[in-house]
Amino acid sequence: MSNRQTAKQRNAIHLWFERVADHLNSQGIDKIMIIDSLKTRGLDVQWSGASFKNDVYKPVYNKVSSQDSTEDATSSDHDICYNGLIKYFGQEFGIQLPPWPSEK
Repeated sequence: MSNRQTAKQRNAIHLWFERVADHLNSQGIDKIMIIDSLKTRGLDVQWSGASFKNDVYKPVYNKVSSQDSTEDATSSDHDICYNGLIKYFGQEFGIQLPPWPSEK
């Protein structure tokens, strides 16, 4: 017998995620507060491609394009976001981000 979650359980957890997010936002508890608290308890919060996209790139993209999804992005939207993030990370953190991928 498998212990895999059912579709209803998967839907329930995603609904719960949304409810928790709404509640934390309404209480003024931002992500930095939670991440900092988890770090002090020994939990290492590492980047992934998905976390960078969702937590950094998409909010910047939304400001540039007024769209939530990157599915319909134009190359100029990506250029603006990329160049802005390159500048921001360099000025704020002294970090040089990797170059945009090319076919070369």
